[in-house]
Amino acid sequence: MIYQCNSCNKTSFEVNCPWCSSVMPATASPWDTRATPASDIQQMTPLNPSFYPEFQYQSKGMLKDLFGKKKEQSQLNQLLENVLDKYSSFKDPYFTNFIYTSRFSHDKNAERNHSEDNGVYSELSLFREVLVRKGFNELEQLPMLLDKLLLTTSFNALYYGFAKEVKRHIKSTLTESLKSWIEEAGTTFRADLSLFLFYLWSNKIKLSSIEFNENAETTPGVPLVSFDNIKKYLSACENIHFDILVDRLATRLEHFNPNKFVTMYLVDAMDGFQFEDFLVKIFQTMGYDVKETKRTQDQGADLFVTRFDKNMVIQAKNYSGSVGNSAVQQVISAKTFYGCDEAMVVTNSYFTKSAKELADSAMVRLIDRDELQNYLDDYNQKIIEDFQSN
Repeated sequence: MIYQCNSCNKTSFEVNCPWCSSVMPATASPWDTRATPASDIQQMTPLNPSFYPEFQYQSKGMLKDLFGKKKEQSQLNQLLENVLDKYSSFKDPYFTNFIYTSRFSHDKNAERNHSEDNGVYSELSLFREVLVRKGFNELEQLPMLLDKLLLTTSFNALYYGFAKEVKRHIKSTLTESLKSWIEEAGTTFRADLSLFLFYLWSNKIKLSSIEFNENAETTPGVPLVSFDNIKKYLSACENIHFDILVDRLATRLEHFNPNKFVTMYLVDAMDGFQFEDFLVKIFQTMGYDVKETKRTQDQGADLFVTRFDKNMVIQAKNYSGSVGNSAVQQVISAKTFYGCDEAMVVTNSYFTKSAKELADSAMVRLIDRDELQNYLDDYNQKIIEDFQSN
């Protein structure tokens, strides 16, 4: 099974995160928040909820195992079956939609109780009550179960998007596949290499030099790929990434044409409509389907972009000064008006502190001058590659 660490967000096949040093050992009763503070509980989220350690028998010594293991294992199996059946029936739409429409994260210590002293109810407590009223009674018996199922739902959504993206990078050899993936994904391979390998295994894609431990499918604690091999593959990825960077620099030096490259100073000289037109090219280069809005009465939307079945509305602001709350409020309204999944504001300038706070509370992504420069670098690199292919 593959896991995601809630401390560093990296993925691995180990039940204890090999990437960070902040993971604590699991407690004997991790379902019970009274047993130990939440910060002391091992935070590893499996893609398959049946691999949570709470569903596995924990040895209590030879004598107790001899007389009690069979009965307790039977009880655990029944609990697992009940939970997985209900989770399967409620995952779509309840769990999945809650992930997309709430600000749920693994740090929910303040939301454990059903209500607060001032009578304000958290989204999590309300969601728990929705499921309990629909028959998911185990959520009342096991306080932390809902949090863990939501973490697994979130991890599944991440993997689903990753799988759709990585599919087109699979070639005839492992090296070619990694090179194609890293050319597009950049340094994210350092966090997502295990996801890449899991995709190969789960889709039965056989590439030479990769060996999977098939016992890992049914045995908790047995890694699909050993961490020593992960480090070996990671080292190969670093070499591939280094070669890509060297080749890109050599190509840029050889084919640099100041008349074709777009600099931030050129962006600064654009008017609002020219900036919108340029963003169309930027997002198309990034692989998005782009649709412009009419330039009047756009309800706070300048562009609509689509990728991986998600629609995002974008507000473009070509300013000389800082961008404030108004732009964020406009794109929030546009997201609601047009029923989009995500919202973004892009500027060649920077955002005020209040704009950042509002965007954070409303889950609006802000692209300021520094991040737009990264987009420009990718766009200019694409110009070079197109020039080479002609």
